[in-house]
Amino acid sequence: MLSVLFALLLSASLAAPFAARADDGAIRIQVSPDTTLLRPLKDSARITVDIDEDERGSGAPLDLSILLTAPPPGNLVSTDFPLIEGTRLVEMKLAGVTGALSWDYVFPIRGTYRLDVSATDAQGRRLQGSGSFQVRENRAKTAFLAAFVAALFLLGFSAGRIFTVPTGVAAVLAIVLLYSAGGKGILGADTVRAPALDGKLTVTPSRVGHPSTIRWRGTHPGSEKAVPAEVTLRIVQVEKGRDMFRLNRAPTHGTLDLVYHFVDASPHTVSVVATPRGGQPATEVTRTVQVESDTAPFGARVRPVVLFLLVVLAGLVAGRISKKRFPRLPWTGRRTRLAAKEAS
Repeated sequence: MLSVLFALLLSASLAAPFAARADDGAIRIQVSPDTTLLRPLKDSARITVDIDEDERGSGAPLDLSILLTAPPPGNLVSTDFPLIEGTRLVEMKLAGVTGALSWDYVFPIRGTYRLDVSATDAQGRRLQGSGSFQVRENRAKTAFLAAFVAALFLLGFSAGRIFTVPTGVAAVLAIVLLYSAGGKGILGADTVRAPALDGKLTVTPSRVGHPSTIRWRGTHPGSEKAVPAEVTLRIVQVEKGRDMFRLNRAPTHGTLDLVYHFVDASPHTVSVVATPRGGQPATEVTRTVQVESDTAPFGARVRPVVLFLLVVLAGLVAGRISKKRFPRLPWTGRRTRLAAKEAS
């Protein structure tokens, strides 16, 4: 019973009720599909930012500043990627945006994300808006965790009934649950094709827990003069071939700066397809990035181990208590059964 109650509480903390909010004023933020249908690190969502025409003016360009922040750390159980909790996931500054801006993104962890948008027009007027939306934990993971917690409690309960000193069980469990990870990374080389403009793509060293800076610059061949172009930037996780981020035809004056947080310590490809204004051929630049791993904070690693050991300890206590014979209470009188001859 205690294991079921603990599992339900733990599952509730992982799959909190869905909440979504976006400003209803001049800045509209939409996320599709419904985030309740998304699975972290698996399903892609389309995020769209649109400015009301009454505020921007018909077709007037705007400079946009966008910041997507990861959910804050949880109080009970950390996520699969505690290093990225509360960090910047995507930060963009775009100039000359004339319509709605959209990009595809794969949310890495459960929790409530925050999106802050700032828009500035040619007259210097500034509009600000924000939106928050929650992504639930994968139901399969939640069910597996609940079953695992129940199994730990039954293990402790059985040990409590069979063994007197369960220190061996606790020690083995602690050794199994402790983990550590590490990795090394290198940066790949650029691949540029098409003569319309020279595209240069640079990515700062990538490490989980530390957002990277992606910078693209398009110039005329043989000169340093920037070429205005529409840019599509795509980030792909190589091992699974999954699009983690895709910015669709963002207008630029020749330079695109993006802060992106690589949450998976594995090879990624960053590619930019730039289409110059005036009908010139598009130019593609691709860079392969090896993301480095890092060790999670000590508290994030120890907390789940302590919780699981507490479940086992609760099972041990319950098992030991179930073997005891409780004495009769003082007010319960002792009844004496008389034989048939004595009663007559």
